[in-house]
Amino acid sequence: MNSGTTSTASVQTYSRLTATDQPLPWDADTASAVTADDKAVEECRHWLSFHRLWGQLPAEALQAIAQSLYCFRVEPQTLIYQEGQDNIGLYLLKWGAVEIWRLASIGKSLIRYRSAGELFGYASLMATPENGRHQTQAIALTASEIWFLPQAQFHQLMQQYIELEHLFNALLAQDLNAFSARIAQEQHRIQGLQSYIQAVPTGEILGDSKASQKLVEQVDQAAATLKPVLFQAQPGTGKTFLAGLIHARSGLADQPFAELDCARLPRSEDGRLNTDSLFGRVGGQAGILVLLERGTLLLNNVQVLGAGDCDRLTHYCQTGGILPNHGLSGSHTLTTEPPQPVQSWVRLILAAPDKLQLPAVDAISIKLFSLPQRKADIPAFARYFLAQFCQAQNRPLLDLDQSDLRRLLSYDYPGNLTELAEILHRAVIMTPLGQSVIAEQALWSVQSAKNAFRVDLLTHVPWLREVLLSRWYPEGIWFVMMAFFVPVTIAGFMGPQARDSSVTLNLFWAWWWPGYLFLFVFVGRLWCAVCPFMITVEWLRRFSLWLFPRQQLTWNTQWLNRWGAWILFGGFLAIYLWEKLWDLPHHAVLSAWLLLTITAGAVIFSLIYERRLWCRYLCPIGGMNGMFAKLAMVELRSTQQVCGSQCSTFGCYKGSSATPVTFADALPTEGQATGGCPLYSHPAQLTDNRDCVLCMTCLKACPNRSAQLNLRFPTSDLLDNHRGFWAEVALLLLLFGGVFMHHAQRLLGWLGFHDIPIDADHLLTSAAIALALLTIPAVLTYGTHAIARLLDPEQPTYLTVIYAYLPFTLAANLAHYIPAAVTEAGQILPVLARTLGSSGTGLPTLTWSADVAAFLQGVTLLSALIFSVYPLLRITQRTLLSNLPHLLLIAGLTVTSFWLII
Repeated sequence: MNSGTTSTASVQTYSRLTATDQPLPWDADTASAVTADDKAVEECRHWLSFHRLWGQLPAEALQAIAQSLYCFRVEPQTLIYQEGQDNIGLYLLKWGAVEIWRLASIGKSLIRYRSAGELFGYASLMATPENGRHQTQAIALTASEIWFLPQAQFHQLMQQYIELEHLFNALLAQDLNAFSARIAQEQHRIQGLQSYIQAVPTGEILGDSKASQKLVEQVDQAAATLKPVLFQAQPGTGKTFLAGLIHARSGLADQPFAELDCARLPRSEDGRLNTDSLFGRVGGQAGILVLLERGTLLLNNVQVLGAGDCDRLTHYCQTGGILPNHGLSGSHTLTTEPPQPVQSWVRLILAAPDKLQLPAVDAISIKLFSLPQRKADIPAFARYFLAQFCQAQNRPLLDLDQSDLRRLLSYDYPGNLTELAEILHRAVIMTPLGQSVIAEQALWSVQSAKNAFRVDLLTHVPWLREVLLSRWYPEGIWFVMMAFFVPVTIAGFMGPQARDSSVTLNLFWAWWWPGYLFLFVFVGRLWCAVCPFMITVEWLRRFSLWLFPRQQLTWNTQWLNRWGAWILFGGFLAIYLWEKLWDLPHHAVLSAWLLLTITAGAVIFSLIYERRLWCRYLCPIGGMNGMFAKLAMVELRSTQQVCGSQCSTFGCYKGSSATPVTFADALPTEGQATGGCPLYSHPAQLTDNRDCVLCMTCLKACPNRSAQLNLRFPTSDLLDNHRGFWAEVALLLLLFGGVFMHHAQRLLGWLGFHDIPIDADHLLTSAAIALALLTIPAVLTYGTHAIARLLDPEQPTYLTVIYAYLPFTLAANLAHYIPAAVTEAGQILPVLARTLGSSGTGLPTLTWSADVAAFLQGVTLLSALIFSVYPLLRITQRTLLSNLPHLLLIAGLTVTSFWLII
């Protein structure tokens, strides 16, 4: 039988027989009456005659006793009788070992051991009938053989033989003294252990992560042996629970479980740690290792102990002997003699934040992972804590919606499980009784560092999620876009060529360019989701794959990462020279050829390679988009912890079929089948907006609501841990230089070269001048940074600091196109009419004067001044004085831009 069962079958049988007044002997399976065999009676009488107690009785008494005994055998850990049970007889241990114990407030409390030849169970047998119940419990420690004398025969023999009564009276008096001493010791022990005893857990290890599965195996391994256990665990990782679980599953489960935090031990005046609570002191208090006697002790923060204390722990683990403190205590010398070891049978579990080095100890080492390392287990822990706290408050179980769960998964939990429990406890208290879901504001303290100063629009504007998940986004917009793009491009080839008569020029230079640059601040690279070049590519690709099914080529990512951006830079440089030397803004057919050329490049690469290689690596417009998108107030991100712990399909990246969505408030359009991110960007790995076109493929595919469309502070991508690269910096400086190139005549006139033409008719000189103008920002910024490094060698590299000029670059380019937007864009209806061959007279227009354009240009440049200074200070992490050269350059560029552009 297992420990904790009721009485043995033999005792149960006897109780049952006496209740029905049935005769003895007991059933053959559990006990046999000595009276059944004369030879056995004689052997029993002979054995009793040599016993130190029974041998004092007369022969006839021994004969009567031998004839009344019943013999039965028990297996180890069999409970013979239990506390509070009626006494049914006397027990005589023929061979084996029995433990007598009682339950105390600290757990199982040892009274004494019984070995071969000793009696037990007689204390309550000698009491009055109303007190005739066992005050202790008896359990067999080993396989044992026991002689049992039923209560009726015991009292009959006591009446017949006065010697027997004298014997038990003397025995009771002796045991009473021992029992009284033990009770006093036990009270002192309970008092000393009260603050250390911990409740033994009954639950299981939560979670399905690999860390949890490994932990289950390690706990089972530790529970199967009594070796010391070494925990490497940060605060709040559940050390007490796991140590208690090991204790509960081990052979010490019925013994006390205690915890001592070494970091809370007192210190003496000279700063030394006082470990009397742990080891005890010679001639003074007993330590916890002595008081426990048997059981399990969790020693937390062992790293604070000195080398000598660690040596004593090692000695105890090796020998089981405790070396109490001795010698100096403050300024008083207690003893100079070495202490004698005190034996104990307490199992140690030692815990510290870092790996413990106890090479001489044969121990089991277990590393407890922090909660951020077990993100997959957070939902299980959250449900467990919510169930506990809701039950404590007598309220229905609260749920977590996906936004709540995402916040919990994205948080870093410095306090690990303890902090998660505190967060959810507070959330339960803050949630009104009528609600069934935790309110988001109740999780106000759960904020990932990456989400600082960000608002998830998909959570706060619920209809926006439905729109972006619908089949109309973005493909529904494609039809509208192509309805404009195709006829406008054709009109560039076939229609009027003048600026005031060509809808191609009006839409491209007065609408698209200024509106496009303006929207970067708000929506980043959104244009790429509805770009007509990309739409043409997608439709032609699908048609070609339907017509000629084939496996498209994969990307040579390593080569493209190295050289793709430089090819893109070269393409934009060619566009700039083409625009300036051939005056594209005033020639519709050339503008149409530019659109057609970019479309052709996109089509060629997209028919050969999978997905949108052109858009990510080679498109000149896409390169500019990706760079300026870093300034946007909107970003698409996903929670890395959700993706890493909850997702198994990765449909947002590689594509997948429709995925079942299991959370309660899921929309039917979530978990869609997709082909994966067209730019091969995993949303959880995005560090900036450069490679995200806001197509929402990841949002549509995600079954866990990991995607977030965040409203944030402008230029956020540049402020923390931004990583630039030279090809992108070259493009930035090129776009900055484009402002000087666009106003070349004014610059040349200021320099005294009024009559130098810059056009295709003077190709070589014009190209050289245009290239020289394009390099002005590079020369100015590089020289300024060299001066700044001379003044402050701690300044970051040029590659890092140059991105502070990105807001100014965007603003200067936008300021250049504002006059066209203000004075020409509103004439679209007359221009369209003239493109179609009509005069356009009388059609409405909406235009402003040049003064309004100048005002807007000034506001734009001043805003650039503000939004360049702040990123500069954040990027460099240096003082205003250290950044003075760059600040002066930015101010000078602002003044120059006013003069040059306005």
